[in-house]
Amino acid sequence: MRASIKIFFLLIALGVSSLVFGQRDRKEQLQQRKTQLQDEIDFANKILNETRKNERLSVGQLQALAQKIKMREELIRTIDREMRIINKEIANLQAGVDTLEKTTARLKAEYAQMIKQTYKQRNRRTGLLFVLSSSDFDQAVKRITYLKQSAEYREQQVAEIKARQEELKAKIAQLEVRKQEQLALKNNKVQERQNLEGEKDEQEKVVNDLKQRENEITREIRAKQGEADKLEKEIQRIIADEMRKAREKAERDALEKEAKDVGLVAGKDFNDRTNNKRLRELVNAKRKEMNIAEPAPEVASPSYSLTPEARKLAASFASNKGTLPWPVERGIIVGKFGKQPHPVAKGIVVNNPHIEIATEKGAKARAAFDGEVTSVIRIPGANKAVLVRHGNYFTVYGNLVEVFVKSGDKVTTKQELGTIYTDKENQTILQFGLWLDDKIQNPEPWLVR
Repeated sequence: MRASIKIFFLLIALGVSSLVFGQRDRKEQLQQRKTQLQDEIDFANKILNETRKNERLSVGQLQALAQKIKMREELIRTIDREMRIINKEIANLQAGVDTLEKTTARLKAEYAQMIKQTYKQRNRRTGLLFVLSSSDFDQAVKRITYLKQSAEYREQQVAEIKARQEELKAKIAQLEVRKQEQLALKNNKVQERQNLEGEKDEQEKVVNDLKQRENEITREIRAKQGEADKLEKEIQRIIADEMRKAREKAERDALEKEAKDVGLVAGKDFNDRTNNKRLRELVNAKRKEMNIAEPAPEVASPSYSLTPEARKLAASFASNKGTLPWPVERGIIVGKFGKQPHPVAKGIVVNNPHIEIATEKGAKARAAFDGEVTSVIRIPGANKAVLVRHGNYFTVYGNLVEVFVKSGDKVTTKQELGTIYTDKENQTILQFGLWLDDKIQNPEPWLVR
């Protein structure tokens, strides 16, 4: 029974320890996220300061401001979550302090009572008489043992009281630290809310100013959308051509393998100039001659025909979803993927085939993963774009003013591909896209947070 009770309390202790360590890990994660968000806010400020150099307010400034507000709101939510954890820690520590104070008080009371009893028997002769007055030897031994155990127990009580007092002192110190953390977080939250209100006021001012130029902005949006549509169509054409070539190669390789399997000799019975139709006739004739049955036709796959090497690369790319490095060294997303209502032009919906990442002037676009440059795309009236293949995945790096690679180049993760264009409003924005076969994807969930 006593063993079962011990096991029960041990399990409780383990459970409490797991909870404490879990809270500690969560708290560290929140603190890391806070640091990351503050760094992103600082970078957004840097971008905003660049756009503010332009005399006129711009849509880019509004987008950077909106992203900054979003990050500020997340920072406040993160502070709230950390405060909840600290409040729980304070409650647990206070409960521990209360328990230790009660335990220490009880131990002191027990010790005081013990001292009173000892005081009554303070004379060593009293103890000696207590032993000598025993009725027999066995009782004398028991009385000696009792006196010895009493002395030892008093020493244990003193040690226990000192240990509990030290533990109580440590708990009180921890409690004070947590209360200071709590106060610092409260002050931090107040400051961040003030910053947020200021940023929202600035956002409203920018929106009101830009609405005075709504017709001009609408024309700019349509021109930009036209460039995006042209780029998307060109990418679709290039990928479709790549897929066609890959399928044709796969078909040719399969046909040549079939020819060799039935005994035809490359370079003698057929060569690279032998077209597929003629090679099929030679294979069928050989089958008929050798009385070999034709294999069952394979169902054609609509996906990209991959070599084993390309298939391995595609699998590696897919397995890194959510951990791909950003295609710039530092940046914030100011333009979302897909259909988004424009923040100024009423009734205008922007359809982005990519995300837009704002960065600093002179920044370079970087490969998000190992791959091969499929094409460097040049759209008349627009900047350049680089298309990189990763098996049957493709990444697109648009709005480049200078390109460092060419078609056929092998590139590695984070390798610089080109310089990002800075426009007349001091905005430096990379257009980053992602495709799976000929299907466009949202690249944002693929990037590391």
